[in-house]
Amino acid sequence: MITHPEKVLFPEDGITKGDLAEYYEAIATVMLPHLRGRPLTLERYPSGIGKKGFWQKDVSRGCPDWLERVDVPKKDGVVHHPVVTDLRSLL
Repeated sequence: MITHPEKVLFPEDGITKGDLAEYYEAIATVMLPHLRGRPLTLERYPSGIGKKGFWQKDVSRGCPDWLERVDVPKKDGVVHHPVVTDLRSLL
């Protein structure tokens, strides 16, 4: 489920979060074979694309329980990366 589909992600183009989800759904058959089973990193801009963003690797909190994760070792522990397995997890 996409929260706040009306949120504008790219103001200069008027592209919303819902628009981006529709695009991902439209290209899922092409995109999923390349992502399936790989740990992902998310580039996030909670205050908008014009503000400073951050790279989110660890999804141990705040993501749905059904989202698959993979433990990737790091120097002092483990990072719990999200894994795309299907359209639902891609969206």
